[in-house]
Amino acid sequence: MKDKICVIVPVKEDSGIFRKCVVSLLDLDYANYEIIIVDDSEKGIIEKTSFPQGIKVIWSQSKGPSYARNLAAKSTDADFLAFTDSDCIVDRNWLKELLAGFEEHPDAAACGGVQKLPQDAAEFERKVFLFMKKAGFITDYMRKERKPGIAEVNHNASCNVMYRKDIFLKESGFLEGLWPGEDVELDYRLKKKGYKIVFNSKAVVYHYKPKNIKSFSRMMSRYGRAQGSLVRMYGIFRNIQILPFLSLIVLLVFPLSLFFKFMLFSLSSFSVAVLLSFGYFDFIPLLVILAFLAFIYWNVGFWIGLFRMRVDRKRQGNV
Repeated sequence: MKDKICVIVPVKEDSGIFRKCVVSLLDLDYANYEIIIVDDSEKGIIEKTSFPQGIKVIWSQSKGPSYARNLAAKSTDADFLAFTDSDCIVDRNWLKELLAGFEEHPDAAACGGVQKLPQDAAEFERKVFLFMKKAGFITDYMRKERKPGIAEVNHNASCNVMYRKDIFLKESGFLEGLWPGEDVELDYRLKKKGYKIVFNSKAVVYHYKPKNIKSFSRMMSRYGRAQGSLVRMYGIFRNIQILPFLSLIVLLVFPLSLFFKFMLFSLSSFSVAVLLSFGYFDFIPLLVILAFLAFIYWNVGFWIGLFRMRVDRKRQGNV
C-alpha cells in the first residue's frame, strides 16, 4: 500500500474560497490520504455536518495556525503531512508530485511546490501576484518555477509543502505563537540540524491574493513583523532581513528629503523594470503604489517585530 498522507488545512472562517479548497482536496489523484480541517475560530464556526463523510474536523480554540497544524499532526497515523491554506486550490496531482520529492531524495525532511494564480482571480489579485513574483529575488516565498526536476532549497511556504511526520514531530513542528513566518522558522531549524529540503515545481497550488490595497498593506505588515521576530530570535539569516538595516543606514547618511527622492527613484526604476519584462505599461501607477506600500508597511512591521513582538518559544508537549 502507498504511504498514507494527511492533508491539513487550518481555517479561520468559512468562505467561498475555502469551499473551493475542499472540493479540490476531495478530487486529489492519490489512493491513501485523509483530510483534517482545523477550525481555528473562537467559537467553532465550521460545522462538521457540512463536509462529506471522511473529512475530519477538529477545533483548535483560536490558538493560531501553528498550533492548529501541530494539533492535526498529532491526530493522524499518516506517514506524511501535507499542508495548504484555506485560500488555496490544489492541483489534482499535488500529493503525487510532493511525494516524488521524497522518492528522489529519500533523506529529505520536506518537499514543497510552486504557487500559481487561480484562473478566476480578480484583476487586483493578478497585479499583486505579478508584483510578488517579480520581487522574488529577495525572498523565496514566491519562488520562480524551475526547469522540470527536483532541487534542494532552504525553504518552502506552508501553503504548499509536505513533511515526513516522524521528523516533523521529532523537531517540534511549527513554533506556536508565531504567524506568519512559522514555516521559515521550522525550515531554518531543520536546515541547521542537517536535514534536506527539496522543491518540485510540478507540485502546484493556486493561491488567491489580497483583493484590495488595505488587505495587501496588512499582509506586508504581518510579513515584516514575522521577519523582525525571526531576526530577534536567530539573527540575520535571509537576504530580505538585511533590507531594513540598509534602509536605516541610507536614512541616517542622507538628508530626509534626499532619502525620499532616492526611494521614489528606486521604486520607479523597479516598476519600469517589471513593466518592461511583462510589457504592461498600464501597470505603472499600481505597481509604484504596491512597491511603496510594501516598502513602508513591511519595514515598519519589521521594526515592530524586532523590538516589541514577544514569541512564546516554549514548546507545548513534543510539538
